[in-house]
Amino acid sequence: MAKTVTFSVTTMPRKGAQGSFRDTVLNLRTDQLEDCFLSVFHISDSYALLTGEALPGAHTATNAELRTYLTHRLAGHDSLLDFDVKIDRASEPARSRS
Repeated sequence: MAKTVTFSVTTMPRKGAQGSFRDTVLNLRTDQLEDCFLSVFHISDSYALLTGEALPGAHTATNAELRTYLTHRLAGHDSLLDFDVKIDRASEPARSRS
């Protein structure tokens, strides 16, 4: 069984975004994640912390590639959220095998 890549996500509303940030985060399209699990760890009016695990692949090679994958899959091209993604250091061996 493949080891998973664990990561954390901080998301904030984009400048000029309208509507409820909490509702936007809670309504993220997690069904679009094919090989990834994501949970809301903490949510406030100005930011949310999420944690996740993904199977190793091209999209988990770097923080930037995982950020692009999550932004596209979760929020679409017209996202009203900014994502900051950090892959846990403990996941380095799993990432290097992808």
